[in-house]
Amino acid sequence: MSDNKTFSMPRVIFADERDESLIPPGVIMAIALQQAGYKIKPFVVGIDEHMTALLHVLFGERATVLDSLLLENIHRLKQLFVTAAREDHLNILFAPLGSCSEEKIKVNPVLESVAEQLKCPIIPVFFSSGSSAITARRVLEFARQLPNSISNLIKAVAFSSVLNPREYQLLEISVGRELSWTALGYIPGFIFKQKPDFLSIVGQLSGNRSLLSLKTAAARLIAMERQIEWEVIVAHARGAPQLNVEMLEFDISYRSDKRKVGVVHHPALALGGDNNEKLLVALGYDVISLPYDEITNYSDLDFIYVPHGVGYVFMKDLVENHSLAKAFSSVLVKGKLLIEGGSSPIFGESFFLPNGDQIRGLSFFPFKGYYAESSGPCHKVNIDHISSEKRTGKSLSGYWPTWVKLEVKGFNCMPTWTVKQEGSQAPIEDGWVYGNASAFAVKPEFWSNPEIMLKMFS
Repeated sequence: MSDNKTFSMPRVIFADERDESLIPPGVIMAIALQQAGYKIKPFVVGIDEHMTALLHVLFGERATVLDSLLLENIHRLKQLFVTAAREDHLNILFAPLGSCSEEKIKVNPVLESVAEQLKCPIIPVFFSSGSSAITARRVLEFARQLPNSISNLIKAVAFSSVLNPREYQLLEISVGRELSWTALGYIPGFIFKQKPDFLSIVGQLSGNRSLLSLKTAAARLIAMERQIEWEVIVAHARGAPQLNVEMLEFDISYRSDKRKVGVVHHPALALGGDNNEKLLVALGYDVISLPYDEITNYSDLDFIYVPHGVGYVFMKDLVENHSLAKAFSSVLVKGKLLIEGGSSPIFGESFFLPNGDQIRGLSFFPFKGYYAESSGPCHKVNIDHISSEKRTGKSLSGYWPTWVKLEVKGFNCMPTWTVKQEGSQAPIEDGWVYGNASAFAVKPEFWSNPEIMLKMFS
């Protein structure tokens, strides 16, 4: 069963050219808008754990990850977006513009797909540290190569690192002769800041100098009169067309009551976004936030879900919160504990840090875990149930964080999934079950098959 609903969601994509060592221009623009009084709900286009963690620290809530490769079903992507988006916020999607070769920019295919499916206005942000004539040629070539599916979604453009106001005037004139795009202004080069170290982000060092200086720089940008046409950006977001969405509806009559699911919240557990938590809400579960820094009675929970993250950073705070640690143990008696991705190794007998040190784990599972440096790539995978009795009709999508693995050789654990990376021949066992607890090294995208989450939390 399904029900079509219409939503009016203010939304815009900041699609920028990026220097991997610097904070992306779109992030600086969004911080400036927040400091101007606008409430921001962040989204990340594509799998980018560094960006997802950074947005969580900057905006105070987990981002939602929108990836058409993980959610090939257009209805599922739209359902995820409207479930996570807010009508009273600016829903800002952050995306890399694309790859650059010989002064030509090839549009990011995930950006193209997400923008088209969500009918989302795009504001490209072009890098321009040299001649305005060269930048203008790049912009015009980009416009000529745009697929028809998204060309009508671009009505305005911004720039970064322009040398001076005179170069910007020349750039604005050159682009304006050929294109009907509104020029919104530019971010001066001195505004940009170095991207913080990954572990300093997930380690809750939100007050560190790099992030503080970033917020100061954004405040300086918003104070520069007419440097950026902020009202025009907001108008584009609010003028986005309505979305007609086929909402989720499932038969949950077999549930005797509304189950309570506790979701652990910690900066180190924000790498995969809030997608799966939003699905639990959409499926009708009573989702309870479990903040790592509060002492609360969690005895009435039916399930606990531990999102993907850098587990050993989270463990430092977990050992000081005895009520949360006790909740993990008590939920195993009457409910279930589900742990995913990089959070899983700390729940084993022991785990190894990136420097090779071995640490005693929480011993909820009889396996060993391993961490490498957390900056490695993530690969899309297909996830299938091993037992035909547990099949729900099709497989899940997800991704594999290459910096984490679980070793179960010689241990008494039962796998429930086979995971196959795209381009790989041999599948890998994952989804380890021990008692009423499940742990997996993979990061599943349950929106790709919501029925599986419904069964796992039944």
